[in-house]
Amino acid sequence: MSALLDLANLDLASTPGAAPNPPSPPSASALPPVIPTAQRARSIDGQQTDVLVQLFADRVIVVVTQMGRIGCMIQVSPPLSSLSMLPPMPPPTHLPSAPPQNPLAALPRPDPSSILTPLFGVPPSPHLSYLHDLYAAQIAAIVFRKMGGGDVLSGGVKPVVLGIGLKQRTSGAEEGDEDDVELTQAERETFAQVMEMVGECLG
Repeated sequence: MSALLDLANLDLASTPGAAPNPPSPPSASALPPVIPTAQRARSIDGQQTDVLVQLFADRVIVVVTQMGRIGCMIQVSPPLSSLSMLPPMPPPTHLPSAPPQNPLAALPRPDPSSILTPLFGVPPSPHLSYLHDLYAAQIAAIVFRKMGGGDVLSGGVKPVVLGIGLKQRTSGAEEGDEDDVELTQAERETFAQVMEMVGECLG
């Protein structure tokens, strides 16, 4: 070992003032792959709302937050059969049919065969729990349509993991009955704008 150190010192001494060789930059193949990411931010009904979408090899991550963090995470698994072959889902019971000029009318309908699985977090009220499921199902429907057809077994459709953190309102449906799943007008408008932001992120 001492002989190796002596040789190294001798080599440095023979070239005084020489700068050490800089480390070679990593090759492009050695760099980690870039994760496709898109995000949008806007003020909705006075609340700063952020949406982020990341496309991974095995799933799509979507974050919707009005608090700068997420409180719950839900995974939506697509049906095993081809999405393009399934009939459209009837309108949700608690959301009246939207007029043609309403942006909700243009949204793809969630597939009834999709499976929602809570991963962590517990909503503070049944109303907010329903709202989270509504967001998860609709966002997944948008992602499934945007990402194309196919089925899970062939890898054509990836599960969607939604991280969500919505401001809990103190009026409307949550003021009287926390079990009420009827949405307020403000919640409908927020829902429509968030879906628009998700669509913009997906391009």
